[in-house]
Amino acid sequence: MVVVFYGHSLTQTQTMNACRVAEEVIFGEENVTTGASNDFMQVSRVARQMVERFGFSKKIGQVAIGGPGGNPFLGQQMSTQKDYSMATADVVDAEVRDLVETAYSRAKQIITTHIDILHKLAQLLIEKETVDGEEFMSLFIDGQAELYVA
Repeated sequence: MVVVFYGHSLTQTQTMNACRVAEEVIFGEENVTTGASNDFMQVSRVARQMVERFGFSKKIGQVAIGGPGGNPFLGQQMSTQKDYSMATADVVDAEVRDLVETAYSRAKQIITTHIDILHKLAQLLIEKETVDGEEFMSLFIDGQAELYVA
């Protein structure tokens, strides 16, 4: 059994939005690439699980809806089978969209607030090509110590 926390799932969706947000902030909305397409699929998957499986939606409630489909014993990928009405599907879709948009907005707020750290990281990567965990964390500690005060 895997335990999933609401906060972790929300943070995960924010993190997956960060690449596209960084592209938009640095290069402008008209110059974004397709690089974040897999991230979008993952963000949508996690948000849908939050609503359908984990009970993280106030409108749907603390129930699991949508059952697995396909036959995994025949090598088929398991898919989600809707076992609810179109009206409920509309609510689920709206809740998923709201979670995704909230995560995107939060990612954009973080990136724009800490744009100086993003620029420092980019410069460090240009100079060294790789950055280890200690160097990465020092950018945050040196630039924004309040991130660790919470």
